[in-house]
Amino acid sequence: MDAYLFSLWKQCRDGQYTIKEMADAIHLSPKQTRRHLLRWQEEGWLTYTSGLGRGNISQLAWLGHVEHELAEQLLARMETESIEAVTTQLEWDWSPAQAGRFMRQLEKKFGYVQTSSDALIIPRRRNFLTTHPLEAADIHSAHLVQNVFNRLFTIDAAGQVTGELAHHYEWHGDTLALFLRKSVRFHDGSLMTSKDVTKSLRALFQSPAYRHTYRHVRHVASNGPYRVDVTLDRRRISFVPRLSMIHTSINKGTIGTGPFLLERHDTEKTVLAAFENYFGVRALLDRVEFLQVPDGYDPTYRISSKHSEETGTISTPSGFTLVFLNSRPGSVFEQDAARHYIHRLIAEIRPDVGSLDDRKIPNDRGFLGEMSEPYQVPDGPAVTFDRPIRIKQTDFTSTVSIWIADMLTRHGIKYEWVPVSFKDTIHDTSYFKEVDLLVHGEIFERNISLGFEQFLTSDYSPPRELLRHIDGMTERVRQYDELPFEDWLPLHQQIERELKEGSYFIPLYNEERTIPFPVELKDVCIDIFGYFDFAKLWIPS
Repeated sequence: MDAYLFSLWKQCRDGQYTIKEMADAIHLSPKQTRRHLLRWQEEGWLTYTSGLGRGNISQLAWLGHVEHELAEQLLARMETESIEAVTTQLEWDWSPAQAGRFMRQLEKKFGYVQTSSDALIIPRRRNFLTTHPLEAADIHSAHLVQNVFNRLFTIDAAGQVTGELAHHYEWHGDTLALFLRKSVRFHDGSLMTSKDVTKSLRALFQSPAYRHTYRHVRHVASNGPYRVDVTLDRRRISFVPRLSMIHTSINKGTIGTGPFLLERHDTEKTVLAAFENYFGVRALLDRVEFLQVPDGYDPTYRISSKHSEETGTISTPSGFTLVFLNSRPGSVFEQDAARHYIHRLIAEIRPDVGSLDDRKIPNDRGFLGEMSEPYQVPDGPAVTFDRPIRIKQTDFTSTVSIWIADMLTRHGIKYEWVPVSFKDTIHDTSYFKEVDLLVHGEIFERNISLGFEQFLTSDYSPPRELLRHIDGMTERVRQYDELPFEDWLPLHQQIERELKEGSYFIPLYNEERTIPFPVELKDVCIDIFGYFDFAKLWIPS
């Protein structure tokens, strides 16, 4: 199937065009375009009469309905080929009628591939940004990493730390001794040793994104085949809980030790396969396949063994969304009164956020769940802005950002967009020098207390850039290093109170995610970030 042919038919119907106009329409050079036109004419798609001389008009006439004929070809391919083989063509600019035909065909075919293995098939509209723990700062990548890698420790919602790859630890003065499980294998079949863990931890402690978080580490060394010693500037009790975060996952390059290994990862498909030599309980699913599908496709999870006529749903917490007002020098929000005014305007429309999506639940308390304290929205006069408010624009939060922008317009406040790609929103913080207002979605891992501290301190998290412009906030955040983990809550609440009452961070809504799945899928339970725990799922034979 020829994407250039389809593109030309969409943009240049029967008529007169210069060769340059046609070349621009399909993003080729004039020479390449002439070559394609001659071939398409030979194949019977069109007739093309070239104008004589530079700039003269050429005559283009189509001999059939190109979209209809290509659609028939694609439907025939969908009958015999895999979904990933036709994903690129499905994303073409088809008419609504043809797109509907493809969706109906996909719904009949998707996931119904008789195999001897139990596979869960998950449609995705966006590819994973990364498969490496040190780069997994978005929830989609982090959930993938969670299934491929293991950490030294895990932590539950109550703050209880248990060993995963480390079965035990001891403090010897300012040195933390980590004792590793034996007979743990990486996905390449090699046994995990203290040298592998030491190398992985050194990469973590020296990485640009986490160097500040682990700045107190002085030395990491193997001490025998199954012991690793981490020496700090002094004993810090909160250090062990930090080793339970997703970014601390032990890796050997791109290879992990988790219940699933990464069998395939490209622009069309990502496949996780059960790791037969997993040191824990072998996953009952054989495969988890993430397929790239176009917008509008049914998001229901499927199973490979049969076509399910009945689906169930499960609703899970999916984090919270807030508004950041950037008080950097020179920003329109450098002054308290300006921030307080916008805070009041947002608070007025906050109860109506559910009109955008009934999964959005207004949040007028904060970012710590039930531990957040009620607060009063700051009072003050209306403010006149001498220039437009610069709002970050990214597809992930576009609906809410537009909703807030419409509110600003109703109050006569000018704004302008600063486009930022989803990837740059995660990995590039340079846009903070340009934006005044940001809508941000956040979801913590299992433990809210540890998640909130990481939210404030991680280099991947926007607050790290914003807090340095707030008087005294950097010093308050440093107190986390001096306090035991179990004593963090009062500090959390103090910082949260200052951020809300200073109109730096404005709570907006909590969100739920609804996951549709086939009823044949058993032991459906939720792991971190509100997603399924793949290692516990199974399909009856």
